[in-house]
Amino acid sequence: MADVPAPLALVESFLNSVDVETGLDDLRDVATFRHWLADHDRPAEADEHDLDLARRLRTELRAEAATHHQQPDQAEPRDRGALDALAVRIPLAVRFAPDGAAVPGPTGTGVTGVLGEVLAAVALAAHDGSWRRVKICPADDCRWVYYDASRNSSRRWCSMQVCGNRNKTRSYRQRTAPA
Repeated sequence: MADVPAPLALVESFLNSVDVETGLDDLRDVATFRHWLADHDRPAEADEHDLDLARRLRTELRAEAATHHQQPDQAEPRDRGALDALAVRIPLAVRFAPDGAAVPGPTGTGVTGVLGEVLAAVALAAHDGSWRRVKICPADDCRWVYYDASRNSSRRWCSMQVCGNRNKTRSYRQRTAPA
């Protein structure tokens, strides 16, 4: 998380609100979702409808981030219709900063406003190229979202010491196993 640019910190945390390895999910019910919101200094009265929207947005953004290991021109086609349908339900507007910069931001309040913050950060990151650096660890027992701060954006694992090492050890054992 230390390498994550500030605008993407909320995005990374939102996408990591589910832990595949432990099964913990900060969006498992309304109460845990409200706790997640409060932990991020965004307390809001969430209901089942908000929770459903947040879960679906998280799922679609995680699926999008999973494509970031491939070069854009080599990526397998992905149907982004569901992501588009969710995005139009979360209102954003362009605002102008004191320096004149045009910046997208949420127009909603509560949960819709928080999800708008997430989408606005993704839009800005897509514009500056940093969104493609938000990746998901390909290890099936991990799937942790991380920011690839490597110079050439080629980092494969969330942690070389854990997931990378597990994968290399597994590959070595498969190569050297007796027939």
